[in-house]
Amino acid sequence: MKFRPCYPIVLVPDTVKAGNFQPLILPSESSGATRLGASELEFGSILKHYFGVRALSQQQFLPSGHDRPYSADFVVVEPSTKLHIDLEIDEPFSFSGEQIHCVGMDDYRNKCFVDANWLVLRFAEEQIRSQPLRCLRVLANLIARYTNDTTSQKLFQDVEPLTPIWQWTRKKSQNLLRQNYRKQYL
Repeated sequence: MKFRPCYPIVLVPDTVKAGNFQPLILPSESSGATRLGASELEFGSILKHYFGVRALSQQQFLPSGHDRPYSADFVVVEPSTKLHIDLEIDEPFSFSGEQIHCVGMDDYRNKCFVDANWLVLRFAEEQIRSQPLRCLRVLANLIARYTNDTTSQKLFQDVEPLTPIWQWTRKKSQNLLRQNYRKQYL
């Protein structure tokens, strides 16, 4: 059987593991009228409450050799080290029924961020809806692990660990769409 990732999905560049946090590409504000969904709005408020100005939404990221930028759901920048984190919220299908974020679909995008020395952290939409503080605990623990800044980590020390969720395959995404699964937690 092929490898099937489990949320939260964490991708860390080797250079970050070695202590070099300087991103090779900096984000810029979204110039378009990109809309945040209900999940992103709610989670964004909680994220901003705990991480303040370190958390930005809908930032553009233009990889080398690309004509069009990616738009990150959220970017978290650790102020003292400049560690950049692409924080993504994945859903199994769009409201129009398109399968998205299935196993393998975001590999190239993730690689672009990792190649630019960004840490990538992906949560399932269901996790951020039902366990937002547990998601923030994961974020705070990652920051503490790589930067030794435990300020945020202390805020979540009494929060339970996040319940993992398997990333969906295309077949699983189709089944979830038929069951209208997103309605159960939105």
